[in-house]
Amino acid sequence: MRNLCIWSLCVFTLCIVLFSFVFAEASSISNESSSYRNYLQGLFLDGSGDFEQAKRAYQRAVKLDSNSWNIHYRLGLDYLRTEDYKSAEEEFKKALELKPYTEGVRFLLARVYAANSKYDEAIGEYLGLLERPLVELNEADVRYALAQLYVRKKDWQKAEIECHKVLEKNPSDSNVHFYLGYIYNESAKVDNAIKEFSRAIEIDPNNSLALNCLSYLYAQRGEQLDYALSLVQKALEFDPANGAYLDTMGWVYFKKGDLENALRYLENASVLSKDPEIYEHIGDVYLEMGKSKEARKNWQKSLEIDPQRLSVKDKIDNIRKVK
Repeated sequence: MRNLCIWSLCVFTLCIVLFSFVFAEASSISNESSSYRNYLQGLFLDGSGDFEQAKRAYQRAVKLDSNSWNIHYRLGLDYLRTEDYKSAEEEFKKALELKPYTEGVRFLLARVYAANSKYDEAIGEYLGLLERPLVELNEADVRYALAQLYVRKKDWQKAEIECHKVLEKNPSDSNVHFYLGYIYNESAKVDNAIKEFSRAIEIDPNNSLALNCLSYLYAQRGEQLDYALSLVQKALEFDPANGAYLDTMGWVYFKKGDLENALRYLENASVLSKDPEIYEHIGDVYLEMGKSKEARKNWQKSLEIDPQRLSVKDKIDNIRKVK
């Protein structure tokens, strides 16, 4: 569950790559030869993956032709690719001044807003796109991106609604079922979360995120532990060096009472991922082994990473009381 933010950003990045090639290169470039030559050079450099040099070419082009939608769009796209979000925002806005209803640019501008934690502005762009029939974009992609923003704002109800709207037209999208499961889990609807993770796996048996999350939920409940073990084992086949998956494996073993294997997997997980939950789990295992000193040491590591982790604070206080 802990790698969801990273996974969400990966999905966003994939959308960017897909949408960056949707827009036709309209013939709005000035006939001024130097501007056009620099523009073509930028396109060539983009194709070779040299975005820094491409930016320089577009910067030269835009000085010669500031009224070209194409140049502002391409320059904004390369600013986005190189994570200069402020400059990307400026260029996309200039592009939209020239062509106000360009769907793809509005989608990318929302992406920039989200990267700068301007969630309300990003949501406004997505909602604006959905006010009229979409021509260049897929409604499901816009609604999925919107759901991700509602998750960032912890507005679980609206995020859930958007996922359901996506699934109405795309009922066999394993990733959306997974994401809906995540939303349900975060909003304390665990039974629904289990159903969605299970549905994601039914559609795509190789969905390692869903395999891991379903395994973890069963472990948390202490239910179907053999099945939970098989789920996370399969997830690890796809990504054997994933700290979150190793943590789940260790936690399943802990719930099964196999403390030696639990500790082995959890310590391996801590090497790969400095996650406060992993250290909390290691502490729990040591406490079960009767090694309170080691337990406290690992809980302290957890608090160093996340000082607000109340569950760990309570465990340390309880040890103090016993002493």
